[in-house]
Amino acid sequence: MPDSTVERVREIVAEMTGLPMESITPRSSPQLHKEWDSLAQVNIVVSLEQEFDLQFSPGQIDRMVSVEKIVEVLAADGK
Repeated sequence: MPDSTVERVREIVAEMTGLPMESITPRSSPQLHKEWDSLAQVNIVVSLEQEFDLQFSPGQIDRMVSVEKIVEVLAADGK
């Protein structure tokens, strides 16, 4: 996975949660950040679909429980 993809995922998560980019790490998740609520999750998924020109399956969305897992889902899709 290119570093640019990881950085873009971090940027999207930061933007959709309102958190500073510096606080978003690969381990960042809804459990660690109260700002990453269900609405933020929906916005993250939609932003990722637009950014990477994808349509995620419900199973892929279910696996997106942290920045690290989002990157894994994107890598499996060749992004």
